[in-house]
Amino acid sequence: MKIAKEYSLLIIIGLFIFAYLLDLAVEPLVLKLVSPYRYFQPQTFQQYPFSTVSIFIKAIAILFSPLWLLSFFDIASSSFFKPSILLVLSALLQLYAIQEVASRTGVVSLEWALSFTLAGLFLIFPTILLFIRSIVVSLHRNLTSASMQEAIKKAQQESSQEK
Repeated sequence: MKIAKEYSLLIIIGLFIFAYLLDLAVEPLVLKLVSPYRYFQPQTFQQYPFSTVSIFIKAIAILFSPLWLLSFFDIASSSFFKPSILLVLSALLQLYAIQEVASRTGVVSLEWALSFTLAGLFLIFPTILLFIRSIVVSLHRNLTSASMQEAIKKAQQESSQEK
């Protein structure tokens, strides 16, 4: 099932708005975390379930945003451009979240920093799939072009032998 890009954008915007409304309903998280990954433990989920839902919704919206933007680039499927961009973005999201939690600068709220962490982790999966797809398409293209060249040479040899 393929969703039109306009509808995808509306879904992403709707997720961001829904997460914003959830954040309005609860107080901001005030936790002393060593790393953003410490939040994703079962006891924290039980203690802050509403904030956790908000974090997951924001992470999903953040995850879909670069995938939506990259869908506009008409790049060959054998290109490693898209997975490379997603890999760098995943790393940057996680590094920023680690820095934000460690330094406690408050540039973004803790919920957003944790959403960046989760979105960065989630972005690894489409990155891996796109890398695999690029490798398979590249191998297929190389193998079919090599076999076509062999077939052409064989046909030329056969036609030259008949003369």
